[in-house]
Amino acid sequence: MKILFLAAHPDDCEFTSANSQIDFVKKGHTVIMACMTADEYGTARNDFKGERISKIRRYEMKKAAQITGISRVDWLGFIDGYVEINKKNIKKLKKYINKIKPDIIFAPDAFFSLDFHSDHMNTGWMCYYIVKKLKKRPFLFLWQTFKPNFFIPSKYRKQARKAMEKHSSQNFGSKWMLFGTSIMQLTYGLKVNKYWFAEGYRFVKFSKSENRPKKLRYFIYYFILAIHKIILPKRTFYYPTPSQLGLKEFRF
Repeated sequence: MKILFLAAHPDDCEFTSANSQIDFVKKGHTVIMACMTADEYGTARNDFKGERISKIRRYEMKKAAQITGISRVDWLGFIDGYVEINKKNIKKLKKYINKIKPDIIFAPDAFFSLDFHSDHMNTGWMCYYIVKKLKKRPFLFLWQTFKPNFFIPSKYRKQARKAMEKHSSQNFGSKWMLFGTSIMQLTYGLKVNKYWFAEGYRFVKFSKSENRPKKLRYFIYYFILAIHKIILPKRTFYYPTPSQLGLKEFRF
């Protein structure tokens, strides 16, 4: 099978699904990583923003892919922090998906997300919309979800951790980051027999009601989301602007 991992940024998949990637590669499947952006704003230092940090992030992603076993990493050319939902971007992503023709897609959950970064949300929403409209739909699994219903045991935690640590510019080797990842996988692992740790996903059935809250906890989720949007910092992190940095969309 051909399996596509669609991420907003390099390191998203190492944080959420590295064990799954390694497992699929070891089973002989064709695994492709596609990064919407090259994390052009992946640093607090203005003198590093733009192509400088982008080259570092692409190098780190290459090293991480060597550990997970992924031989193909595609860069779609969107700009970090500026992934918007519009016809042009949907057309661009749809063209890529039709070119790859994956049997399975893993992408961010835009409906019950545990990460409210706009790039993650917009990537997930566009992917969901595109796959829903396809005549021959690939299976769609969503990560960073508040509503997981499918779990893959974390059999390769040490290898996955080494892949995550390759993103050293993001401090992914810190003890707190690794501890947080372990807690999340432990929570999912409680739902899998014989394994302590697992990676959790939401398998999409494209039913009319699957993206609607049915229980009180989902109303609580939307309340938390509303509060998060109120206290979320302004977009000052994404300055200088892309034009000031000489960044162009789809330059890859």
